[in-house]
Amino acid sequence: MNRGNGVVVTVLILMIVVSLGSCSKKNITITEPVEIVTATPISTATPTSIVTQVSTTPALTVTQTSTATATPTSTTTPTNTVTNTAINMITNTPPETPTDTATNTVTNTITDTTTLTPTDTMINKTTNTPTSTATPLGGGKGKIAFDSYRDGNYEIYVMDANGSNPTRLTNNSVNDKNPVWSPDGSKIAFVSGRDGNYEIYVMNSDGSNPTRLTNNSAYDDYPSWSPDGSKIAFVSNRDGNYEIYVMNSDGSNPTRLTNNSAYDDYPSWSPDGSKIAFVSNRDGNYEIYVMNSDGSNPTRLTNNSAYDDYPSWSPDGSKIAFVSDRDGNWEIYVMDANGSNPTRLTNNSAYDDYPSWSPDGSKIAFASNRDGNWEIYVMDANGSNPTRLTNKSADDWFTAWSSDGSKIAFVSKRDGNYEIYVMNLDGSNPTNLTNNGADDFLVRGGWK
Repeated sequence: MNRGNGVVVTVLILMIVVSLGSCSKKNITITEPVEIVTATPISTATPTSIVTQVSTTPALTVTQTSTATATPTSTTTPTNTVTNTAINMITNTPPETPTDTATNTVTNTITDTTTLTPTDTMINKTTNTPTSTATPLGGGKGKIAFDSYRDGNYEIYVMDANGSNPTRLTNNSVNDKNPVWSPDGSKIAFVSGRDGNYEIYVMNSDGSNPTRLTNNSAYDDYPSWSPDGSKIAFVSNRDGNYEIYVMNSDGSNPTRLTNNSAYDDYPSWSPDGSKIAFVSNRDGNYEIYVMNSDGSNPTRLTNNSAYDDYPSWSPDGSKIAFVSDRDGNWEIYVMDANGSNPTRLTNNSAYDDYPSWSPDGSKIAFASNRDGNWEIYVMDANGSNPTRLTNKSADDWFTAWSSDGSKIAFVSKRDGNYEIYVMNLDGSNPTNLTNNGADDFLVRGGWK
């Protein structure tokens, strides 16, 4: 898994250059800021494409070149080691410019080097579950939250959907990353190392009243709001290995939902808040599971010898999109919410990743290197009509939909460094929203 994976998004800064080769987990080429955090394998981004990122995929080969390292560094169990060398990419995971070369070596040991990847940021996969309505409310309406290095370290900013009024919300000497909007847009959960290790915090949408929600010497990451905003699921290694926890939105009543010696990551809430999908290697390889929101009735949804990752609920909760290499390379699949009717949506010899549902559930945006470098595509929810939206020699990826489904925000290095862009649903009128010499990264769920 790339995490950075969730994962898991939900990690220091580097510029990552990755060129895809064929991998067991994912063949990625990326450039992104890197935060090095040693955690259990995280695919992509979130978990999770990352800079120096850890992937939990068995037998994965990726090459990335990492020029920066961040703290904390923790090592955890599920076995699998992936080393991505990148020149700058997004955290969490859970991937940029075709100059990237990545070499992932999967062994059975994980060193999770997470950077502010656009999730978890690149393969730090940041797990932000799309809600069924995707209706922006409160202070976050029409806003985009993102990570930026423009002031010398990674801080969280917010801007209007047209790029105007960029505002710095956090201000300290350590990295703050993975901003996730609350369902009503009034608050932002995020991860910070300001108190010595990575913990989960929450602040008002204007940056006021930052509050630490978790407090222990372990690593807590990948916050994911429940659809009603009353709870936050997250990943922690406080009990010796990476497990999924949930707490009230004020940090009270933290509860461990999974309990085994394996690696559980990338919690993703169902739109009705009754279930949580996640990734685990408890049965020997990474598969997708689902459990009730209180941790009861964990059920394995996928079952094969390959690697399945990055679960994403459809807005109506009837289906789950995911990524798998079961047919020899990484493709996007969809299955019913109970695991039945798994269907392959993409079919080519390249790498397809990061499925993202449109708010109405009719389309899925994704990243693919099928045309030689990473570009953004969109297809109908049944896999028909795949359409290339971006066409540049630089890498484009990490998508976020506007609430009305008319626009798609993404990250690109087309102007020399990583910036956030927005385009119409048909790919027309691509516009640079951030414009400075530093790297800006969008995480999944960053557009409210």
